[in-house]
This record gives sequence, structure tokens and C-alpha cells, in this order.
Amino acid sequence: LRTSAMNFDHVGKAYLCLFQVATFKGWIQIMNDAIDSREVGKQPIRETNIYMYLYFVFFIIFGSFFTLNLFIGVIIDNFNEQKKKAGGSLEMFMTEDQKKYYIV
Repeated sequence: LRTSAMNFDHVGKAYLCLFQVATFKGWIQIMNDAIDSREVGKQPIRETNIYMYLYFVFFIIFGSFFTLNLFIGVIIDNFNEQKKKAGGSLEMFMTEDQKKYYIV
């Protein structure tokens, strides 16, 4: 009996799975594995844990969309603060040669 590499058998792997679901990278396979899972040592049965669909739907709505937007908002806010400190221009990200062309 071999379990999937991405599973919820260990807290660390579970966090990694949820992070992968939050980024929408391979989340369908993780969801299908969770829905098919049974007790330890037993073979999976297709769609034996139907209620896990609700878990993933709620996690994607609240965990992914809300948290990801919050995370992106913090990054944009920090970028705008750094931009204000630099005088309100994007010159802080430019090399000296780029600044010459930007000023012209």
C-alpha cells in the first residue's frame, strides 16, 4: 500500500498540501486523494468521503481567495510605502543607465 506523496498523514505534509491548494497548483489531485481516502492501511475507494468536497470548497473560498488577496495587498502596500520614501518615482528600481533614459 503506497500513499500519495501529498497527503494529510503528517502535520507538515498537511500544511504543504494546503499551501499547494491555496496556490491552485495541482489542487485537484490532492482533493481527489483526500476524497478517496479511508482508514490507515486500507485501500482508497472512489469518493468515499464526499463531505471532503465541502472542506476544499470552503478552503478555496476563504483560505485561498481571501488570504491570497490579503497577502498581495500587504505586498502592494509595502511597495507603495517604499515608493513614497524614494520620492514617489520608480527610479529606485532603475540602474544609472535606465535613469538617464527615463529622465529624457
